[in-house]
Amino acid sequence: MSVFLIVPSLYGFWLSLHEFDGLNVGEWSGLSQYLAVLRDPEFRSSLWHTVVFAIIVVIGKNVVGLALAVLMNAPLRGIRIARTLVFLPVTMNIIVIGAFWTFFLSASRFGGLFNEMLNAAGLGVLQASWLSSEATALASVAAVEIWRWAGLHMLLFLAGMQAIEPQLYDAGRMDGANSWQRFWNITLPQLGPVLSVSILLALMGAFVRSFDVVWVLTRGGFGTDVVVTHMYYEAFQFSRFGRAAAMGYVLFAIIAVITFTFLLITKRSGRDD
Repeated sequence: MSVFLIVPSLYGFWLSLHEFDGLNVGEWSGLSQYLAVLRDPEFRSSLWHTVVFAIIVVIGKNVVGLALAVLMNAPLRGIRIARTLVFLPVTMNIIVIGAFWTFFLSASRFGGLFNEMLNAAGLGVLQASWLSSEATALASVAAVEIWRWAGLHMLLFLAGMQAIEPQLYDAGRMDGANSWQRFWNITLPQLGPVLSVSILLALMGAFVRSFDVVWVLTRGGFGTDVVVTHMYYEAFQFSRFGRAAAMGYVLFAIIAVITFTFLLITKRSGRDD
């Protein structure tokens, strides 16, 4: 904990209070780096992109993961193979994912398979440059992120469903509840703790671990510049490592506030129940 977490965190905060070009620690700058970050319109733009990306990803991962869990919880033949296939994207290398989705979502003249499928289905009017247009790039990257991690969230929900006492569903059937009513009144309330964990994991992924998927698909261009890619450019393109460190701690503070608020709301909701 000390070597890999505490000491690097403290040292990074110390660097954020200095002018640092990656090699030499310069003079003390105090909070000027943080003020520069908060006044930077590009940082505010990347923060807004991060928030939009997080909203799409958190909702998408949990809705898709829960829907998949319901399907994969059915006692069907070959269900274990289906679960494995759904979980497979979680294990794939990000470079492979980036290469496939760049080809799949590119413009038709570059071999875009999705646009060709739309055209073949008579929906050519919906064709777009999915990864090279500010109108669609961020949502497209978020969709790839949802596809990549939906299998993990499916496993979380599936484990939660299989831990629910069957007697609860039997009682619901005896009371005349249909499938939707049993899902809404039994399954969802019983999945409350699992849902909280799933939302937190999705939040952390959207705010902190979004660099790889954004980088391999768009390099942060076309309106997909999130905070972590902006930090990368500040550090490794402009050699402003001190300012990049300050951005990291501003992002950390935002995540801490969101997480604390979410946990507080969840705790109070559980207490009221």
